[in-house]
Amino acid sequence: MKATYHIAGAARLPTLAAIACIFLCSFVFAPHTHAQEPSGPEEHFASIALPRGTELPILVSKQAGSRPNIAVLLFAGYPGILHIRSDDGSVTYDLHGNFLIRARRHLLNDQIFTVMVDCPKDQWVLCDDRYRTSDQHAQDIAAVIDKVKSDFGATKVYVMGTSYGTVSSAFLALKLTDKMDGAIHTATFTDPDTAHRGRSHGLPMGNFDWTAIKVDQLFVHHKDDPCSVTRYRSVVSRKGIAPLITVQGSKNAHGNVCEAFSAHGFVGRERITMLAIADWIASRKVQEIVGDDESED
Repeated sequence: MKATYHIAGAARLPTLAAIACIFLCSFVFAPHTHAQEPSGPEEHFASIALPRGTELPILVSKQAGSRPNIAVLLFAGYPGILHIRSDDGSVTYDLHGNFLIRARRHLLNDQIFTVMVDCPKDQWVLCDDRYRTSDQHAQDIAAVIDKVKSDFGATKVYVMGTSYGTVSSAFLALKLTDKMDGAIHTATFTDPDTAHRGRSHGLPMGNFDWTAIKVDQLFVHHKDDPCSVTRYRSVVSRKGIAPLITVQGSKNAHGNVCEAFSAHGFVGRERITMLAIADWIASRKVQEIVGDDESED
């Protein structure tokens, strides 16, 4: 494992693996163009003007023909910069291989819709720990919450992060207690690389107190998460009384252990994991173990 971890991002592979990286990295990072299909979800692009003169793009996804009222704001893994943009009616974005981005369709139902949350355009270079832990980040997401309530019919709002995105879901849940109904943390960032502080990210998560959060929380973690900065045992020991869904099994796992297509990214268990999260959102039902006997497409 290298000293610098890039969670759910592109790995710096050895020279012998360069050919494989050309294919893998282009799939994970290449901009994704979405052309809506009649059988697919309804998707709506919006760009929120922030008081300091920049914009924050979002992409709202709803089950076709539905009128859901529960918004789940999605914060992707490292680097979390989606570059959502609309050009001549086509919406493009990066990181489409990230767990939350590729699996969000499984969360959509008559009650729930998702909101892919980009970093503000003035944060498109880093969108780092300093921003994610700041009051400015909380203010920006408060504006997103206001938008999905006023324009998209949300009466309840949840935040959900994966991997490095849990820096956002954690600090937003701590700071925006009165603006949300709950927080979901998947593949939670718990053990940053403190030996290389100048080149690491997620450092505030090393001593983050999850028990200080007052809104309802759900943790979702793969029992065999191979990434050293998102250890399953650390979540178990630090989550307090918050419920935990343990995911088991995988299918066609490949790539860097801290990236989207290993057990870290719930590969092969996307659908069953999202359905379990939807159950918790709707009824607070907790399926303590999922995926152990599941065969997914």
